[in-house]
Formats: sequence, structure tokens, C-alpha cells
Amino acid sequence: MTWICKQALIVFVLLATPGATVAQDKKNVDLARTTPLADMHMHLNFGHDADHYRRLMDEANVRWGGGVGGGRDDRPLDVKSALGSRYIAALGQTEFFAVLFTSGEKGLSDPEHPLFQQLFSYAAPAFKAGSVRGFGEIHINNVSPFSPARGQRRIDLESPSVLKMFDLANRHGGFMQIHTMSNSGLDGILRVAAKYPAVTIILSHCLPGATSSQMESLLRARPNIYCELSATGPIHRNERVYGKFGVREEWRSLIERHPTRFMVGSDACCGLEGRYGEIIQEIRTYLLPAFSERTMRRIAYENARQVLRLN
Repeated sequence: MTWICKQALIVFVLLATPGATVAQDKKNVDLARTTPLADMHMHLNFGHDADHYRRLMDEANVRWGGGVGGGRDDRPLDVKSALGSRYIAALGQTEFFAVLFTSGEKGLSDPEHPLFQQLFSYAAPAFKAGSVRGFGEIHINNVSPFSPARGQRRIDLESPSVLKMFDLANRHGGFMQIHTMSNSGLDGILRVAAKYPAVTIILSHCLPGATSSQMESLLRARPNIYCELSATGPIHRNERVYGKFGVREEWRSLIERHPTRFMVGSDACCGLEGRYGEIIQEIRTYLLPAFSERTMRRIAYENARQVLRLN
């Protein structure tokens, strides 16, 4: 099948799907295919060196990546340092998993846990030096059929250990990328957003389970809440926001109303490590073309670049 025929078939399928939106402007499709991206949910998987990630990013035209995963890098090659300003360094996920596996959910709420004490003592000077930009991906509630049983946990967003991270990020104008579920409630998110106004709060996967109207209520209430769109498409077997049919209309209109509050991400983990390029291509094919040029550029990279002060 020729490229033109494939494009015609995609447009036909998208237009035939109720509630879906597809951009028919070829300029938009071309821009979605070529615009640089800031991947705000790029995990570093153990066993690869910096050249591996640089190659993946270059091939996919991903200019910046990170926002999740890892604390201090104990591998022989410090991938984060090697990627330089292209890597959006975040702390806390390594320690969070280590505390969970050694001390359970109760340990996750204890800021005096030795692993958290090490994290906090390292984080303050790292923020000052500019070697890290925030904390993430901090799993507050990931209890779902899609999470590995051993890694599931559900704690209070306002637990002392998590609030300590918010406090450190607030002092240094950093971010907190949190993974929690809508069934944990929205009130806690609003309270921490109000208490720590200098923190950029990034909701991983646009708050799993949340409706577009729930998300809009958060965005309208607090200006420091942002929505990160990873794992909301078909490769992750979750088409809450978009799929091969296009973007669901309620989400498309929400994003167009709040173009400065959304970011894209890959989340190529948990069995999807080898599909990074496919995930980025999915974003370029089914998600980005549905938006106006201004909004597309915003969610593709401009919001992340502006809010996180990326070079």
C-alpha cells in the first residue's frame, strides 16, 4: 500500500469514529511528524549507556527527555550527565521503590526512613547546583489491574515524606511529577497545589481514571497543575484520551481550551522498553495532528521548555 493510500485509510477510519477528531490539514500532519518533542515521561532503563538514549532521542526527534525515574545514577556510565541539558533530571523514584520493598507502605510515609534521609540530604544541594529539577515519578496510588502486584501501593498524598519533597521543590522552584488515581480524590491535589505554589505539579498520565471535566476543574482551580499525556493511547492499551480513531472530542476541546497546561510523554517501561520509537510515532500520528498548530507546539515541547526552563 502506498503512503498516500495509507493516509487516506487513516483519515477515513478517524472520520468514521464517533467522538473522534482528526486534522485533515496536511500542514498539521506534516508538522506533527517533524516538530521536536519534550518527553516528560522518559524512563532510563538499566543496562544501556548514554549513546543508546541519545540515538533513540535523535531518531525520534525528541529534544529533551526525563521527568521520571532514578535517583543518583550508580551505573558505570552516568547517562544523565552524558546527555547534559537534554535530560530532565528527577529524584525519588528509586528510593520510593526501595522503601516500599523493604518497609512496605508504612515506610513510604516515614520521612525519617534512612533511605529518605539520604535522598533529602542529597536533594537540597543538587537543586542548588541545578543538577536536578524535581521529583518523579512518585507513585502515590498505582493500584490497578495494569500495575505489577509487587509494586502496587496507595498512600496519602499529604504524608510527611511526600510533603518534604514538595517543600524542597517549592524552595527551589522545582517540579513534582506524581502518579496517583482519580479515585484517591482531587482535594488533596488542590491542597498541595495551594500550599506549594512554586511547585510545578505534573500529573502522570493525566490522572488515571479522571474524566476531562475533573481535569478541567483542577486546571481552573490552580495554575501550577499540569497534565502529562503518556500511557493514554493504544500501545499502552489505554485509549482514554486518544487512539487510532483520533483524539476523543471531550479531551481535544479541553486541551484546546488550556493549551499551556499539557505535555507529552512516552512511558516506555514495564515491557515496552523496546518500543520507544513506536510510542513516539503513535503520539505524532494519532495525538498531535488533532490540534491547532499553536496548541500542537505547546503540548509537544513549548510548555515543558517554558515551565522547566529548558535550554
